[in-house]
Amino acid sequence: MRKWLSYGTVVFIALIITGFAAFVSASSSDEGVVCEEEMELCNGECYNPLTHRCVIDQISNEKNVCKARDTASCDGECYNPARYKCFTDIVTEEPSICLMSQGGSCNGQCFNTLSHQCLADDVLDGVYTLCKKGLKAYMGECYNSAAYACVDDLTLDDCNLCKISDKSCNGQCYNPARYNCAYDSVSETTLLCKAREENCNGVCYASGLHRCVVDKVTEEQALCKLREERCNGICYDPLKNVCAFSEEKGSYIIAPIPTV
Repeated sequence: MRKWLSYGTVVFIALIITGFAAFVSASSSDEGVVCEEEMELCNGECYNPLTHRCVIDQISNEKNVCKARDTASCDGECYNPARYKCFTDIVTEEPSICLMSQGGSCNGQCFNTLSHQCLADDVLDGVYTLCKKGLKAYMGECYNSAAYACVDDLTLDDCNLCKISDKSCNGQCYNPARYNCAYDSVSETTLLCKAREENCNGVCYASGLHRCVVDKVTEEQALCKLREERCNGICYDPLKNVCAFSEEKGSYIIAPIPTV
């Protein structure tokens, strides 16, 4: 009996020692986290040091578990600093990982700073576009500033992308040698017409053949032939007719000039 107790005591002591040794080997802890044997702790996360490593994040300065080949961290994302770099985005000012050879980030898009540039849009406030160097940006599109320009529109507040020699009317590019941005002061409308044509209430016309007259009844503008007037929607020759009210018809009509 004494021999059995002695053997049992030895076994019990051995178990205690083994358990204590295991506890000591797993004593790498952070904020109460205990890792298994041969594991290490990084910011509350256990990792295998043979396959991963604990690195300091460049943005947050906090520890982050990364693969062994990734020796750097950018805003919580691991990367290999031999090929990549953590850039500050030109537009969002947020961290962005790009190739070392690219050199920058534009609205989340990595780009080569030797061949491209991040441009503010000519029209849209707060909008940036990635374009090749030498180009400019208009409405999110890149254009060749040697051939095109953002031309101030003659009627709208914004500019319009047109050929350098062109002008803009109501958002439409035109050749000023062939077309005219005609303004009608009565109807306050602007219309793109052929060169030397005028605007009459939204209708283009040749001033050598027609004229824009105000209807004596409706007071609306309309086209009539040269020297003609307009009465209740009808053009007439004032040398032969008059615009008169007919009691019989209850409206204005065109009547012959009374003879004496």
